[in-house]
Amino acid sequence: MQLTEISTHSFRNLSPDPVFFGSGVTLISGENAQGKTNLLEAVATLCGQRSFRRAKPTEMAAGGGGFSVAGCWISNGLEERLSVQWQAGAGRRFLRGDKTVSFREASALAPAVFLSPDDRDLLTGPPSERRRFLDRLVMASRPAAGADLVRYERVLASRNALLARSRQTAPAAGELETWTDELVRAGTAARRHRREALALWLEHFAQLTARAGTPYTEIGISYSAREETAEDWRHALARLARQEAARGYSLAGPHRDDLLWTRHGRPLAAEASAGELHRTVVLARLAEWHAVAGTTGQRPLFAVDEFDAGLSARWVEAFLRELPPAETVLVTTASDPERWYPLVDHVLEVRSGTMTGRPLSVATSRKKMS
Repeated sequence: MQLTEISTHSFRNLSPDPVFFGSGVTLISGENAQGKTNLLEAVATLCGQRSFRRAKPTEMAAGGGGFSVAGCWISNGLEERLSVQWQAGAGRRFLRGDKTVSFREASALAPAVFLSPDDRDLLTGPPSERRRFLDRLVMASRPAAGADLVRYERVLASRNALLARSRQTAPAAGELETWTDELVRAGTAARRHRREALALWLEHFAQLTARAGTPYTEIGISYSAREETAEDWRHALARLARQEAARGYSLAGPHRDDLLWTRHGRPLAAEASAGELHRTVVLARLAEWHAVAGTTGQRPLFAVDEFDAGLSARWVEAFLRELPPAETVLVTTASDPERWYPLVDHVLEVRSGTMTGRPLSVATSRKKMS
């Protein structure tokens, strides 16, 4: 899918003027705090994703009360128009043309993979960041499975609400057992989807690390669940019943699982250098793109914020040559962009939230050089 145009209203510091994109790799340059990351965040919001900055909608809305983002896509030769509106107190509303669509439908219509400096949390942050990565992978690579993830979240919220109320009022006979049965059924499906999506992703990650060589080929990744089977989970819930009643929330299940990154039997975060961690995350996102493309039959948009930050010139050149064959690739930089001109197709310059296009100083494209 190719993103050809995007426009915003009251989204951070971005101008309401439309921004147009050509096919291939677009380099978005500009000094810090000019709007480069804001533009990528608007694209992510349009694609039915949460902010890769972990920002709340109120933070993205210029006045705090609301914003809108609209875009035009070309898919299989047909034009698609997608938009999202957010209003305080009303939430987000996605539109495909004039028809309202769900958050999950918007994600499926506009698949995209984003890489940002904050993605190091995938390796060094809390388990919630790695679960978020897995669930995003499930939603993007097999949208139909997303319904099971949503179902688990709803059942978990209902069971937690019952546990919280039970500290004051005893639940009706059998009520907690009913929600426990629902939790185990929904959670077992969620874990299955996560493991299947992870196995697919691992195939592509292994190919990328093989090309990168040592020490990346030595990385081990595994899904960690405290309960291996549904029966184990039921036993754990029975054992934790008193603690759950005292705390008012569920203490076992997929919401407490983790994705373990290791090397030489030790946590990767403790074993690898800062540069190795950064490059590992780059490989992880590239593998995510290939996994989503392979299962959906679509080539997702790929976007990288500050793509050359923390990487040597050699690694940046290798990364640019490793970029996936997406119709739309967006990369931002705060450094001098001219040295990357031979490896990109288009350049946009950002000043105070306004985008301006200008011709490349070196009239060759990445494709011609590969």
